[in-house]
Order: sequence, then structure tokens, then C-alpha cells
Amino acid sequence: MRHDKGRDMNRTCLLYKAFRSHVLLLTFAMLVSPGCAQPPTIQLPGSQDRLTKGPCLLRVYTDRAALMWETETPGQWGVSCGTQGQPDRHSVSRVEKLTYSSKSAGGKSKTVYIHNVWLDGLLPGRTYAYRLVGPQTRGDIYRFRTPPAQTDEVRFIVCGDSRTRPDINRRLVKQMMKHDIDFIVHTGDLVARGDDYRQWEPQFFEPLKGLAEKVPIYIAKGNHEGRGGNFEKLLVPPGEENSFGFDWGPVHYFCADNYSDPKQADRLFARIVQDAEASKAPWKFVSYHEPSVNFGGHWSAWQQSKAFPGYAAAGIDFVVVGHSHQYERFRPVEPPQRTGSYVTYITAGGGGAPLRSIQKTPFHACAKATYHFCLFHIKGDVLTMDTIDSQGRIFDHLEITKKDGRVDGKYLSTAVPASDLQRYQSSHE
Repeated sequence: MRHDKGRDMNRTCLLYKAFRSHVLLLTFAMLVSPGCAQPPTIQLPGSQDRLTKGPCLLRVYTDRAALMWETETPGQWGVSCGTQGQPDRHSVSRVEKLTYSSKSAGGKSKTVYIHNVWLDGLLPGRTYAYRLVGPQTRGDIYRFRTPPAQTDEVRFIVCGDSRTRPDINRRLVKQMMKHDIDFIVHTGDLVARGDDYRQWEPQFFEPLKGLAEKVPIYIAKGNHEGRGGNFEKLLVPPGEENSFGFDWGPVHYFCADNYSDPKQADRLFARIVQDAEASKAPWKFVSYHEPSVNFGGHWSAWQQSKAFPGYAAAGIDFVVVGHSHQYERFRPVEPPQRTGSYVTYITAGGGGAPLRSIQKTPFHACAKATYHFCLFHIKGDVLTMDTIDSQGRIFDHLEITKKDGRVDGKYLSTAVPASDLQRYQSSHE
């Protein structure tokens, strides 16, 4: 009896070793095959690794891309990335330890680990597959695109003020996912209290699941992000700044942080103008949080006296902001002395924060208190924009055509003088 029992135990051990070897070989084979079908996440026996935020694509350029994610346990993590038919390349993450007070832990301190990685050596106009790899964990496969070296077409979304109501934000994200877009620009106020680390998962990362893993999100910091450094730790890649510019096909975009250092407002404004002047892109966009012109909500006028002539002289086409929880698209603003571009100003602050009432004025092309995002499509000299609500309904549509770099006369005929806007805003302060 003892002899038979020992033989059975030996047979069980051999079967377990064979099974374990099979699992390890299968895991390795799937890891180095980026073109394979997306498998379910596998965790080996005894694994304690758990992804608690992300992954989230941050800034994608023609030759590199930034990723972030968070775990509850320490340990070396990385990203395996490649294209169909190419061997995988593995990048190791940079890890930052962060401790905060957690209600779920009875008010005790909780420690998490924020991972950042740059995927370098990418090629323009390619689709890349990637997966996160932990000490005992292999994540799902996701794919993203790098900007093409040459293209006259781009699709992107601009939204803002998604804080406070993640249920509404999630409904908007589901509508966004119905469109094939290249990137998203967020105009700030991602969470209600950015210095409270507990808010980042439910208000920002959770609503974006299914989208942020595949589409880069470029962010202009808002006032609710706070100054405690959580925004920078989570969403500013290593070596990058809060204010930055990027190109995607026919559009040059500059995202500016006009809240972290109010004393540097003049310097930031000059940087925005210089950045636009240096770009040869056919279409130029700028986003920041506090508006330069805004009728309703906060009635903001950040750098307004300089913005109207300065942006026109720099050839900027659109300034899309947030802060006031409403939608307003102004008629094109006629520049002083009628020299330079006719800038379109849009407040897109309806991502989830409590809405503010707004009354349409003669200066508005459209004004509405509703949750929304703006979907832009540029193809050569033609730009279209649809503003879409949380039910997927288009409630504002815009089409602009350029000829020899100048906007068509039909659109310009609706312009309003910058001086009239300034007088109206001053009378309501």
C-alpha cells in the first residue's frame, strides 16, 4: 500500500511539472507574437500582481509613444511592443512609489506604484501592438497608431470638464468609441479634487476604459487637477512638460497649462503665439482650460486683449477651451485691422461637471447647456466639426473650406469684430 501511494505521488508531481512547463511555454509563445488574436489575461499560480489604473496612452508622436499604468505591488514591469512580422521589443518601465490615505483601507495609508514608459524607435504611420508584462502577469494585447509622416487627413475629439459625474462621462466615452479617431484632446478638470488621489480611478481612468488603451489623450491641465503633483505623476510623461505641441497630419496642436503658474501668464501666451508662428501646418489649434472669451459660466477672459490680435497674427484657426460647463461656439472673430486669421473660439466644458445655464447672444453661432464632445474631421482644405451629446445626437455642425490658406468668404461673412466681443464682456463683468 505504501509503495503504491508513493508511486501515485510521484506521478502527480510529474503531471504538475509538465502542466506548469506547458503554461510557461504557452505564455512565452503568446508574449512574442504581437500579431496573434487577443487572448484573455493569464496569471500564474500565486500571482499577486494587479493592474489598478490603465494602461493609458498619453502622448504619441511619429517615433515614440508614452504609456502609463498603476499597480498595487512592487516589481519590475515593462511593455512588449511590435508590429506584424517584426520581433518584439521590450521596454522597462520607470516606477514611482506613491502613498495616500484610503477609505477602503479604513483610513490607513495605501501604497501604489505608478509606471511610465516611452516606446522608442517607432515608425510613422504604423499600427503597433503592445502588452504589459509584470513579474507574474501578462496583460491583454492593445493596438495604437502613430501619426503618418505625410497625410492630409485627421480625425480627433476635443472634450473637457469630465469631473464629478463619471456616469455621464462614461456615456460620452461610449459615443466616442463609435468613431474612428486618431487622438483626443482634453481641456482639463479631469477630477473634482486632483490632490485627493482616491478620485483619479473612478472619475478619470474608469470611464475611459476601452478607449484610453488604444487612442492617445493629450491633456491641458485644469484648475481642479490641483497643485499636489498627482496630475504630473500620472499624466505627464518623463521628460515632457505640462505645455506642449504636436503634429498629426494637417493639424498642429498646442496644449497649454494656464493654471499651474498664473504669474507666468504673459510668458505662456508668448509661447503659444511663437509655437503657432513656427508651424507650417495648414490648420492650427490651441487648447487650454480657462477661456479667453466666454459668455456664461465663469465669464473668463484669459489674456483676452492680447489673444484677439496675437492669435490672428499667428495664424491660429481654433481655440478650444473648457472651465465653464456649457457649449458655446462663437462666430469667427474678425482680427483687428482685418489682418491675420479669423479665429473660432469654442467652449467645450460639458464632459460631466454640473452644467451652467447659458443664453445665446448675437456673437454665438451655437450655445447650449448640455453634455457633449466635439468631433473634428480635416481632409485637405475642408474641415468639418460635429458637436455630439451623450445620446449620440449632433446638435451643432460646422464646415469650413480653405483656398490658398484662407478661409472661404461665406464663413468669414459671419464674423464679429473683436472689439464688440470685448465691450460685451466688459459690460457683464
